[in-house]
Amino acid sequence: MNDASGILTLLPRVGLALAPVLVFLAALLWFDSFRLVRFRLVAAALGMGAVCAGIGYAVNNALLSLLQIPLVTFAVIVAPLVEEGLKAAWGGWLSASGRVGFLIDGLILGFAVGTGFALVENLYYLHHLGRAPLLVWIVRGLGTALMHGGSAAVFMVILQGFGRHEGESGRRPWLAALAAAVLLHTTFNRFMDRPLLATGLLLAALPLILGLAYRLGERRLRRWLGDGFDQDARLLELLKSGAISSTHLGLALQDLTRRFSGHAIADMLALLRLQAELNIMAKGRLLLIEKGFEPAPHAELGTMLREVRGLEDRIGRAGLLALRPLGRWQGRRPWQRRYLEDLAEHADRV
Repeated sequence: MNDASGILTLLPRVGLALAPVLVFLAALLWFDSFRLVRFRLVAAALGMGAVCAGIGYAVNNALLSLLQIPLVTFAVIVAPLVEEGLKAAWGGWLSASGRVGFLIDGLILGFAVGTGFALVENLYYLHHLGRAPLLVWIVRGLGTALMHGGSAAVFMVILQGFGRHEGESGRRPWLAALAAAVLLHTTFNRFMDRPLLATGLLLAALPLILGLAYRLGERRLRRWLGDGFDQDARLLELLKSGAISSTHLGLALQDLTRRFSGHAIADMLALLRLQAELNIMAKGRLLLIEKGFEPAPHAELGTMLREVRGLEDRIGRAGLLALRPLGRWQGRRPWQRRYLEDLAEHADRV
């Protein structure tokens, strides 16, 4: 009876500690009308967030012992740098490796990393302080957990929203994004002596900030889909008709003929055509998904991607670098290519 009573007493605390941040993450996924983020990537982000929490615990304990400063000072100055730096390392890798292409999927995966971190942290506190007053778990579940998810999401929003644009190679604002995440974390910890105030301010501000970022990301994505679809269609029409000699692309290719053989130029044209076809395929799929359809992967998708890889091997590194300013897989194209490769892999498994 005592055991049953203890479990019943603990259940509300477990719910408050773990449920709010998971519900918020589920809501972000539900609002993703383009289904940009695959479940396995969300699961990986949650797992990496958990790993970051374990590493952060060890690093924070070592630094606290080494620095010999008051715990409150450490929580306001040092801990946010350590914890946000760890979460940002994973989020930055997602962005740099082309696994994130837009503001929306960056926001979702950033929040997922923070969610994994918060779940492990709160499970640790449940183990040691399971019977603490409900107020503690309101603060940890609604406040601290959402802060971890929100700070990581803010990092990704700034990285994607103010980073390089389509077709440009400018640097991403890594330091500015990390500074914003650390500032949010530090500000929350600064009010540890007034936890209800900190939690209330976070609950008022975070949904508004992320909601505005989500709407901005969706508007940008729709604009990219519409403009990019038209550009790819025009390029494909020119390549198929052969009427490119007087265009910017044709003039640039004429310049390349002085440096590369005729066979290499033919391969370059074939690659540009395939890229345009695959771009149209990817954008068309996203547009159909937004309208509620579930299009099957193109039957020739795997073959086309293998042909792309074969052409790239024949063209070689020097040729690809020369072709890059003309190619259609810059900017968000690494994400787009990975998206298509995942579709082809899924089709092969099915």
